[in-house]
Amino acid sequence: MKIINRIIVSFFIIAVVHAQDSIAPIRVLQDRRLTQSEQIFSLLTSPNERERELSLLAIANIQDTGAVEIVVPLLNDESPKVRAMAAFAIGMIGKSRGSSFLFRRLSVEREDKCVGELFNAIGMCGTLDDLKKIIFQSEDYQSKWNPYVAQAIFRFANRKIKDAGATKYAVSLLDDKSSIINTIYTLMRINDTTVIRNNRERLIEQTINSSPLIRMWTASILGALNDEETKSRLLSIAVTDKDWRVRVNAIRSLRTKKEYKNKVLNVTSDANEHVALAAAVSFGEMIRNEEQFVDSANVLSMLRSGKYSISVKEEIRKIIAKKMGERAIPIIGNWKSDQPYISAQRIRAYGETHSEKAIPVIKEAIQQSNQSLVIIAGLESYQMIAQRASESIKKDFLKIATLMFAKHDPGISYSAAVAFQDSSFNKEIRRIYLSALLPTYQQMNAAADLEPMVELLNVFAEIADSSALPVIEKGLAEQDNVIRAAAEKAYTSITGEDSPVRFIKNPDEYKPFYNQEDMVLLSKYKGAEIFTAKGKIKIIFEKEAAPFTVLNFILLSQKKFYDGLSFHRVVSNFVIQGGDPLGNGSGGPNYAIRSEVHPAVKYRTGAVGMASAGKDTEGSQWFITHSPTPHLDYRYTIFGYTKDAVVVDKIMMGDRIEKVILIN
Repeated sequence: MKIINRIIVSFFIIAVVHAQDSIAPIRVLQDRRLTQSEQIFSLLTSPNERERELSLLAIANIQDTGAVEIVVPLLNDESPKVRAMAAFAIGMIGKSRGSSFLFRRLSVEREDKCVGELFNAIGMCGTLDDLKKIIFQSEDYQSKWNPYVAQAIFRFANRKIKDAGATKYAVSLLDDKSSIINTIYTLMRINDTTVIRNNRERLIEQTINSSPLIRMWTASILGALNDEETKSRLLSIAVTDKDWRVRVNAIRSLRTKKEYKNKVLNVTSDANEHVALAAAVSFGEMIRNEEQFVDSANVLSMLRSGKYSISVKEEIRKIIAKKMGERAIPIIGNWKSDQPYISAQRIRAYGETHSEKAIPVIKEAIQQSNQSLVIIAGLESYQMIAQRASESIKKDFLKIATLMFAKHDPGISYSAAVAFQDSSFNKEIRRIYLSALLPTYQQMNAAADLEPMVELLNVFAEIADSSALPVIEKGLAEQDNVIRAAAEKAYTSITGEDSPVRFIKNPDEYKPFYNQEDMVLLSKYKGAEIFTAKGKIKIIFEKEAAPFTVLNFILLSQKKFYDGLSFHRVVSNFVIQGGDPLGNGSGGPNYAIRSEVHPAVKYRTGAVGMASAGKDTEGSQWFITHSPTPHLDYRYTIFGYTKDAVVVDKIMMGDRIEKVILIN
């Protein structure tokens, strides 16, 4: 059987190479996740530099933990490209035993690109002792390596590995112009209040730096301080900085400074909608614990004013609902709208009242709306009220949640499954619906329903009823390892024993989403133009870094899959996200593609990445970054970049993708 499998794979590879020479055979092996493939490992000793480099890239993507020792000799390869990729592969595999080999190579490496990748890899896989070792050896480093050291420190910080000596070293780089961006980002991720306080003056200086990224991250750092001068400076930044991203971060840093609430409220009328919305959200947090709603008159008047955007007004409605409770019901208004986002926000406002008198409106939305975004808002809002309500209301809510699985919408199913884990509803009440949940789980498939399947298994684990065992045992044999892990947990929870099944993955079960002849499309198209009412966003593909992700986007675009879909998620100064046919963040093309990472592509401003629920779970959803987000590096596929920040920055939740046109 193994021989037959190899013949099939080899034939497939040959066909692909003939169809598109730029996609090397190794990329197909990488996509198929053939972790024990002799072809991959044999190519590590190829006389062809490109083949060695791509083999290492494949290992980096597959992340076979047994491959560390196989990769190590390539750290001494004659080619700098190969050495750098070997370091990246060891970092991506993520096993701490790889760090000793990286340090050994670092002691003799003099090629700058390789040095940078070695530091980067140590930050990705090293331990706390390794972080300390970097600092201990820092006297031996060349000054031009400072940016690499700072990057390594923030890679550690992103993994929640911190050290006082490393933080002190980062502070020492504040005056190094070549390292300042990495240093400021590092200090933001470390977020050590004492260090920030001791270096307040030096950090304040960075709020007038010419780089908006430095000003933006510095504004976040200063949120840790409470002295009047710093708070006043943050308010000034929030109102006057010329870059909206800096202002958003400054406003968020003020959200714990309650005495500034009225000044923050004034910013809700700002011309930039991101800034105005950030101010509304921050104001809500500032008054959350106030017993008296002393600002009620001012806030209520905002709903009648033409000064404020729709998104700000919807946020204000939720604030009013939280503070006024049942008295807010007449103020919230009709939930019905031709914009699902607005309808969902209104329903969430009703939920924030925590009043049983809001239940009829919420149930009406659940039962009458055909928009999953609204139904999800209804379920979550009804759940908030039912948590504190009588047993009969609790049962009514769980009954409705059970019925919602019949809509076969992964987002709705996920919310319903999560509701059954709510300990506000005792196990006996939840057990009533177990007989309906078990066949619901059996009707799901991992390609479309991964997250709700996992959450239902968690429900079975909590309820701990032996009647669920036959269903759980089937979960133990699922191909998806996330489902298997949840099934193992549920089995142990019920029986008190380790699960009896250990699934062995069969590579042939992976079915590529593409056909051999589709490969020519990669040479045909260089990018895409996304048309919206706010303008056109041009994306240039990163085919070297993510060929199969690019191919997936091309194929979906040819089918007009994206035309008419909305940007269902917008987080100011983070991302805009679209590509979900359900519009709630859970939809996709009913298949999954592989994650693809590459050391040359990172999350800078305008990066176009793939949303996922974990490694190798990408589908159709993609996002574009407002600013650099290094904590996403190597975790989410990047398949392109755009320079159309002016348009990207205008996109708000609910805006639609009119059409996608591929360009050649």
